[in-house]
Amino acid sequence: MKPRKSTAVLMVVWVATLVLYLFVKPDQPPPIGTGVLVNTSPVATFSDPAGQ
Repeated sequence: MKPRKSTAVLMVVWVATLVLYLFVKPDQPPPIGTGVLVNTSPVATFSDPAGQ
């Protein structure tokens, strides 16, 4: 059984899209909770001058 021309074209387009996606897909982001935090600063602590 031979597929119709339109079916063959759709299959070729689908396979070409899959191959293109595999070549250009973005990198996976690292899992949450791992790595180093960037642009962090320590919490400021203030003492109460009236409570001395």
